[in-house]
Amino acid sequence: MQFDKIRIGRDRNYYELMMSRINGVLLTGGAVYLDDEDNPAAVPSWMTNDCVKSIQYIYELALQRNKANKYFPIWATCLGFQLMLKNAVPSMKRAACGETISRALSLQPTEDYDSSPMFQGLSPELRTRLQSEPFACYQHKYCITEESLGAAASDWRVLATGRARSGVSFITLIEHRKYPLYGCQFHPERSAYDQLVGRQDPWTESHTKHGIQLNQHFAHFFVEACRRNSNRFDSLEQLSRHLIYNWMPEFSGRHNNVNWLQVYLFPKDVDYVKKAEECSET
Repeated sequence: MQFDKIRIGRDRNYYELMMSRINGVLLTGGAVYLDDEDNPAAVPSWMTNDCVKSIQYIYELALQRNKANKYFPIWATCLGFQLMLKNAVPSMKRAACGETISRALSLQPTEDYDSSPMFQGLSPELRTRLQSEPFACYQHKYCITEESLGAAASDWRVLATGRARSGVSFITLIEHRKYPLYGCQFHPERSAYDQLVGRQDPWTESHTKHGIQLNQHFAHFFVEACRRNSNRFDSLEQLSRHLIYNWMPEFSGRHNNVNWLQVYLFPKDVDYVKKAEECSET
């Protein structure tokens, strides 16, 4: 499986072109301002970025392609999950969880979760551990509740919920009933991801053999969904200029207050690398 980054802050034509070439989109976590923040005046400028509009384009185009029988999957995690559902239900408001949830929890599956294709191939042992072991890593302060889906609940199937210490029950795993659109409030990538040495890790309980297997199950499921999409770049040269391998991860330990071991730092105004001959000319 090969990976590319998609830039934010571009016009709709950019996303339409990209989504005609790629096999699926992962909407990641993060932090941005929405209209339900407690104190908009206190929101830092870096939280008012272009990813909200970009995700709107991506969601609309994915829906358009799927309605035209052009299979296109999306997996949305944490903030990406919230923004995907916000586009599905424009009137929806996020609820305050009553706390900043920053810990690992087990899932509380709904009654019909087992009928979802997402759980096919999951062993009986892991099905049991999914409900009993704290493998799902959360880091969020706003929740999406089942009530907030409103009439759109008929289009979506809630597969699992979580519960904050405040008692708020929130959606943590969901799928569209008709199209390959999936989302989770937790971070499947985090159980197998290293923290910086010396920093407190609130997800310690998830870093187990079975915790990693459970999280990787969702990753494998989405990869298989992407394999069903036959989109291709027009040429090998075009593909090679878009692959993530053109960009090197940077060790973040030399930066202050960075949570993760490695980060990608993309120049703001550079889209894709130049061909070798173009570099030699400049």
